[in-house]
Amino acid sequence: MRAARHLSCESSTNAFEIMMQFPLFLRYPLYRFVILTLLLLAGSSSALGEVSARLSRSAISADETVSLTIQIKGENEAKPDLSVLDAQFEILGRSQQQSISVINGNVSRSRGLNLTLLPNTTGTLEIPPIPVGNENTAPLRLQVSEGTGESNGVPGSDVFIELELSETSAYLQQEIVLTLRLFMGEGVRGEQLSDPKPNLPDTVIQRISETQYKTQRAGENYQVVERRYAVFAYQSGQLRLDGVRFSGRGGRRGGSIYDLLNSPFSNQKVDRQIYRAVSDAVNIDIKPIPANFNPRHWLPARNLQLVETGLALNNQQIAGKPLTRTIMLLADGLTSAQLPAIDMNLPEGVKQYPDRPEMKDNLSGAGITGSRQNKVTLVAANPGDYELPAIEIPWWNTETDRMETARLPARNIEVLGGTASIPPPLPKRTGSSATAGETAPEAVSLPATPESTDNPLTHWLIWVLALGWITTLVVWRMSRHRSKQQAAAPAAIDPAEAVRRHSIEQAIETLEGAYHEQDREAARDAWLRWGELRWPEKAPSNLNRLSHRCPKRVAEAILALDLTFYSQDERSDWVKFNPGVLRKKIVLSTNMIRGQQTALTPLNP
Repeated sequence: MRAARHLSCESSTNAFEIMMQFPLFLRYPLYRFVILTLLLLAGSSSALGEVSARLSRSAISADETVSLTIQIKGENEAKPDLSVLDAQFEILGRSQQQSISVINGNVSRSRGLNLTLLPNTTGTLEIPPIPVGNENTAPLRLQVSEGTGESNGVPGSDVFIELELSETSAYLQQEIVLTLRLFMGEGVRGEQLSDPKPNLPDTVIQRISETQYKTQRAGENYQVVERRYAVFAYQSGQLRLDGVRFSGRGGRRGGSIYDLLNSPFSNQKVDRQIYRAVSDAVNIDIKPIPANFNPRHWLPARNLQLVETGLALNNQQIAGKPLTRTIMLLADGLTSAQLPAIDMNLPEGVKQYPDRPEMKDNLSGAGITGSRQNKVTLVAANPGDYELPAIEIPWWNTETDRMETARLPARNIEVLGGTASIPPPLPKRTGSSATAGETAPEAVSLPATPESTDNPLTHWLIWVLALGWITTLVVWRMSRHRSKQQAAAPAAIDPAEAVRRHSIEQAIETLEGAYHEQDREAARDAWLRWGELRWPEKAPSNLNRLSHRCPKRVAEAILALDLTFYSQDERSDWVKFNPGVLRKKIVLSTNMIRGQQTALTPLNP
């Protein structure tokens, strides 16, 4: 015990001597506590984050993938900067995981990022340090050996691509059909197939079809993906379409089902197998427009036609009555955007009102067929014989390599007398008791009643009939009074109906302003706007159809305005139909949308 005490005193003496060697401020407990806390914080800050990286394998072939795992420990919340991998690798997949552990009260966090990499080159590749916030992973090395490489289109390979051109020499803006066929062997799964890329900037490539089927080449079975493209070059010279690239994965599993069941893990390497293929590039000679072709529009096509509909076979027409003529231009090997407008030089006395042309492209494996449909309304105000001149469109036949002309022959139209006018007003109804919108009952002639006799049964019959008529009259008056009260009671209007009525009121005010300014274009728009709001489910497309849905006076105003657009002379009689006077009838027609919709809808709106 004494020895122990002596040792303890000696240890205390040594500790005191060591303490006396420290600076003065460290001899006090408070200062020592502060210094110790700072040292602990410095040590913990150095352990806030620790990043590392590792590869699943150190050597692979060019057709295989490798897994790169980036591990981040501590409180580092930054994301790894993966852009440093783009130069040598392609990232095919990625996944993340996180973990938190508590040991003796100490909490540690860790998260990892798993990347599936496919090398772009061969040789000894160095994965550079990957930045994660203020820290970096250590560099890694990967040995990449030559693999099977990219297939160059040899049948018998697991994957190969064929390109086929419809033309190896074509004119400027002529359609060239490029057929791409991708052959994939058994077990190969396609992931990416690029489109052809031209070297000339002014080139349009549009995919027009894609089909899949099975075939056999060199004794091997293949799944074929066939794509067809329409190529249009807008610059003459040598057009080069670079090779199309394919990437996929998977592979063949040899042996029978018996072998697979006995050794299911014998071919696991196939899951990492990458298949890539590239086709040979193709070249096309793009020729300029032939020197002997002088028309304004250059139209190289396999076939071009002009089709006309709308004119009557007897070529007779009533003066002032509109006639719709439809001309369609169809071209095999051209898009609708390449087709020109159809110019019609009409004789004097015939006015035309063209509609917006309808453009359409029909895509098929044979190519593109573009169509342009022009619809025009013709009006001849005066009787006589009119000749519609022929329509000619020159074009270049790419199959015969010569210029041809699509032509519509001239047409003669005989315009008969009798101009279109406002329909005559309906005969006025007789009888002062009939109100607006009601039809007065017609007078019914009854047979003459024979002179009454003094038969008592006849008197009783007369009194019974009179009492029945009186009862009927009282019930009718009561029901009429009740209906008036119901009509006078305010009905609840939903917000949508309130907005619709407000819009209708604005359309009527716009209509009144257009009539006041004598602006027939604005008046037509206002009438059609009112028609849209009145019949939202099936709005009338023009004034003529709108007039068929309206009361007589409103219809007369609409028709008077409509005739001004088809008359050769300037007409101002439409202004006399002031909507301010017709406002009550317009509003009445608007409010009839409920309860009478079926009766007001015409058979041919």
